[in-house]
Amino acid sequence: MSVAQIEYAETMEKGKLKTGGLSDPRMGTVDRKIKCETCMAGMAECPGHFGHLELAKPMFHIGFIKTVLSIMRCVFFNCSKILADEVSLGFTQEDNNKFKQALKIRNLKNRLRRIYDACKSTKFCGGGDDPCIQEQQDTDEPVKKRGCCGAMQPNIIVDGMKMVLEVLKRISDEDCLLLGLNPKFSRPDWMILQVLPIPPPPVRPSVMTGTSSRSEDDLTHQLAMIIRHNENLRRQERNGTPAHIITEFAQLLQFHIATYFDNDLPGQPRATQRSGRPIKSICSRLKAKEGRVRGNLMRKRVDFSARTIITPDPNINIDELGVPWSIALNLTYPETVTPYNIER
Repeated sequence: MSVAQIEYAETMEKGKLKTGGLSDPRMGTVDRKIKCETCMAGMAECPGHFGHLELAKPMFHIGFIKTVLSIMRCVFFNCSKILADEVSLGFTQEDNNKFKQALKIRNLKNRLRRIYDACKSTKFCGGGDDPCIQEQQDTDEPVKKRGCCGAMQPNIIVDGMKMVLEVLKRISDEDCLLLGLNPKFSRPDWMILQVLPIPPPPVRPSVMTGTSSRSEDDLTHQLAMIIRHNENLRRQERNGTPAHIITEFAQLLQFHIATYFDNDLPGQPRATQRSGRPIKSICSRLKAKEGRVRGNLMRKRVDFSARTIITPDPNINIDELGVPWSIALNLTYPETVTPYNIER
């Protein structure tokens, strides 16, 4: 879906839009004089096209972090099989029953929660094949402590991102279905960001202040920060910097990506502009009363009408407005007085 790879944080170069920058002319235009290079349409017709940024390291998506955590707690790290099973060795009957009950739930979100409950009490992988079971029977160690790969469930280490991605990639389609995910539309490894989509300029238009200077949108500022820190991280990895320093750079990039999506995270400092004003994230654009849905789509004020909530209605046009019948009967209509209607 992307039309351009974005590599530079700058938007302009020598007075022109920079190719490969955040206002790349292939992604659409917010200027009446310039046409979009992808669809050759003007500012009014072109809706904008997405670009993309390749991340130096995989990053968590703040919207999916709870789901990823739940899935990681349900699978064994060495072989990515689900910890619980209907007839698992080393499980109490109660755990096995919990798992059977969880599989009957039709609501997939609740199913993941219930499977997580069933897996919580164990450190041992239930999806073991014969050699693994054999190995467990030969040793004196309690079965519950050993996985089908003959290893304990480790704690996630510092460079957890690559490891998390590997574990999630190995989860089979059948296990995805058991966890309540449809592998066709939502594989667990897709919840980790490896490529960041860059929204087109019509979504984050720059404003002309005066004749020469432009002031950019908050999202553009935040994307510029992400691109800079991403390049920084890539450079450090190329130069063979020690691992603990690379981890710090990665955490900084993770912070900027998280605040780009949502800048009101609990227990997290806010990303601010130079003036100290918090940046307006994608999340705050959509939610609450002044957001896109409640503020711009569900209702709006119009002339000659009582105020009413407009619910989305598939039977009316996008530029039409539903008005309740009882209100429509009371509405006044401005009529010019002429010699023909003055008596009436």
